[in-house]
Amino acid sequence: MRKNFRKILGCLTLLFLLTSCGGMTNSSEITKLETKETQQEKQQTNKQNVEKNTCTVSIECSTILDNEKELKASKKEFVPSDGWILEPIEVKYETGDTVYDILARVCKEKKIQLDANYTPLYSAYYVKGINQLYEFDCGAQSGWMYKVNGWFPNYGCSKYTLEDGDDIVWCFTCNGLGADVGAEYNGE
Repeated sequence: MRKNFRKILGCLTLLFLLTSCGGMTNSSEITKLETKETQQEKQQTNKQNVEKNTCTVSIECSTILDNEKELKASKKEFVPSDGWILEPIEVKYETGDTVYDILARVCKEKKIQLDANYTPLYSAYYVKGINQLYEFDCGAQSGWMYKVNGWFPNYGCSKYTLEDGDDIVWCFTCNGLGADVGAEYNGE
């Protein structure tokens, strides 16, 4: 029993000497160190995700060129002669970004006007206007639609999470609820 007591006392003395001499750090310093390392790891992971993930984005309104009779006169100056507001460009993004995130960022960077509202009912953003071209500016069924890899999702752009290599095209439709840009509407 005395032997065990001496061993325990010796260990406690050694522990006391190490902590009082600065051989060990206190728990808050350990936590700070761990937090700093965790933050650095997260930043590195995000940096790698940004470098790995790319998509292509473009904005076009060429259907207006075929429907100029319907276009409000005050909007003609905002329609590019070739229909391209933004020709396809490659964009790096972070994992978890949505179609809306990319549109908002690219429009800000390229100084393209964007008007969108958050709709609580759908928990999503609705794009009303891009480059001063709004819904109903070129007919009763006109407005903005998006497609990803040739497919027109039937839900808000802020709900569509991107995958590496996606091709996003924002199209201005003038009639047929997207029929003139290749969307097939089936009443859903």
